Amino acid sequence: MWDARGLIAREYRRLSDRKGGRSVEDQGHDNRVAADEQEWLLGEPYIDDGRSASRYARRRRDDFDRLVADLQSGPTGRQSAFGADILMLWESSRGSRQVGEWVSFIELCEQKAVRIWVTTHERLYDPANGRDRKALIDDAVDSEYEAYKTHRRLVRTAPADAARGRPHGKAPWGLRPVYDPKNGKLVTWEADPTPAGTTSASRAQAVRELFEILAGGRTPADAQRAFAKRGYRNMLGRPFGREQLRAMALRHAYAGLRHYKGKVHQGMWDGIVPEPTFWAVHRMLTAADRSTSPGGELMHTVTAVLTCGRCHRLLAPRYEEGRPPAYRCSICGGSKIQMAGVDELLIGTPDAPGVLLAYLARPDVYEQLRAPDSDDAAVRQVQTELARARAERDELQGATGETLAEVRVLAASLAKKEQRILELEARERELLLPAAVLSLVQPGRDVWDSWNAAPVRARRMVAQLILGPGYLGRPYVIPSPRGGGRNQPPAADRIEWRHDVPPAPGGPDTPAA
Repeated sequence: MWDARGLIAREYRRLSDRKGGRSVEDQGHDNRVAADEQEWLLGEPYIDDGRSASRYARRRRDDFDRLVADLQSGPTGRQSAFGADILMLWESSRGSRQVGEWVSFIELCEQKAVRIWVTTHERLYDPANGRDRKALIDDAVDSEYEAYKTHRRLVRTAPADAARGRPHGKAPWGLRPVYDPKNGKLVTWEADPTPAGTTSASRAQAVRELFEILAGGRTPADAQRAFAKRGYRNMLGRPFGREQLRAMALRHAYAGLRHYKGKVHQGMWDGIVPEPTFWAVHRMLTAADRSTSPGGELMHTVTAVLTCGRCHRLLAPRYEEGRPPAYRCSICGGSKIQMAGVDELLIGTPDAPGVLLAYLARPDVYEQLRAPDSDDAAVRQVQTELARARAERDELQGATGETLAEVRVLAASLAKKEQRILELEARERELLLPAAVLSLVQPGRDVWDSWNAAPVRARRMVAQLILGPGYLGRPYVIPSPRGGGRNQPPAADRIEWRHDVPPAPGGPDTPAA
């Protein structure tokens, strides 16, 4: 008879929901008690905390993969990297909730002469024994079916929960979950007062600083440097990366919003950043007109406004060996114009400011642009609606239709959305001038110096406002009458200033492919 005393055992502990089951620590305690009773030497455990084992799981179980690899590394469990005779599970569903995966794992244990102990059963199973094998597989069938029922229940309730603004999943960094003390279920989220790292500032405050940095016209790379200087650390205790901060800034939850399958609902928790600020940052980070360097830094100001006169798309920078840098439409190729001429026309020099800076330098511009400061509900409502409209406009610009009817519907929807944005922008100007412009046109401050000291993103914000229908008009580049050769007309002769609503990209003026 097989004597289980004096053998070596190793555990595999797993928990899907840290609030919905026995913790991995409690599982370990129960397993140690059982190991002591059986007189087994207990080795290092494998642990997957917060990882599902169902077919609907989205994250890999790293330690389960390591367990399988260790078992496969030798002729027997004792002679492999697993280094034990027995695998301990608190309950059989800890191993897997997928029948196929569990059967394969049982066969592996049989090949390696490893037996399986289930603590809640108080029983040791031998995979080579037909009855034991059937009992383990039956448990897997039941577990897989329970996982299926849970998944279907979530699928049915998820849209309604989203519409009600209920929080879902793990709280993002800067927020923390609030549970019902009676049943342990998630109730809401709240600002997280936990220190953000080697500083007394809280995680919630760090998130607010992130949005302040980005809303001020700086980039995620700037935020990365600022976070490193302040000593902020992520969940792993490491400095934040640029892409990690960018992803954080796109999380609707920070504004108290619930995002589900492209729809945004008001969340039942309080946001830690103002909703208008969130939408403004969201638009900056997702805009299709962002020309950046390999490091992610914004490089060009006028690419936020310079528009193709044929297909109404924004022009992009183009660098070709042996030719001067130019702006060119990457869609139809019909508009191409040298950078130097455009930059001189729009921005200019300290001695000869261009169209934009000359306007900002006017002595009456501050009073002309400045509106009484206001932080009332009307301002917040307009800014929120404007930010949403811009985000929806940007999504429409990226949409494509498969049929002519779909293209026409998209074009009409985009034109309608553009008109609504112009109306909201006009209303916003009546209530409050954007801070980015005020920072450049303060009385007594040299516009050229303030312009060059401002981040590129802030300059783009100013250019989009002033070089728009509400002020100087939007600059459209018309195709050159002299083809692509030398001796091109000056930039001033190739730019039309338009104050009307721009037609929808991809509309009737778009050339055939």
